[in-house]
Amino acid sequence: VNDVSSIKATLQSNHTLQNIYINPGEPSDPNQKIQTNIKMATEVNVKNRYSTEAAGREKVIQTQLHVTNRVELCRLQDVNHSVYRDIDPLHLPEVLSLIGRHHGCEELYLALSSSVMALFSTVNMKKCIQQERDYHAAKVAEHRAKAEQLDAKLAAMEEEEAAAGNEGDIDFDHRSNKRRRK
Repeated sequence: VNDVSSIKATLQSNHTLQNIYINPGEPSDPNQKIQTNIKMATEVNVKNRYSTEAAGREKVIQTQLHVTNRVELCRLQDVNHSVYRDIDPLHLPEVLSLIGRHHGCEELYLALSSSVMALFSTVNMKKCIQQERDYHAAKVAEHRAKAEQLDAKLAAMEEEEAAAGNEGDIDFDHRSNKRRRK
């Protein structure tokens, strides 16, 4: 119903089974804990009966991304409980955001503390290059706008001169702002 050995295994678990019962025995018995977790997984299946994809996503959020639940399920299923080895480090910020939204600050802190090295060692080169390109494109746009302002000032000055009429003895060299006499 919910294989927690990896995120992929959880997504490929049975998401259509809606009821299963194991004799629970005593409250401290491991079977009771297994029954409780099976009940939780089948409730997710019932809630998402029209979408197995949604059921898988919900199980990942409730088990893989919830440290306490994950540790208990891994102990019951006798599997290693390191979920972050399955996640591409470039996706960790999104995963951590999901943990924070669905499980609160305590779970987010636990997740961060176990994945902090992967976060700091990850560089998204494509994003870095895109940011640098955007920075330079903004600079080019800024320079273009300044050049257009200067062109507008020059055009206004030339219009004023044309309207006033040149006296003939003063000639303007467009290569410099200095006046030359004939």
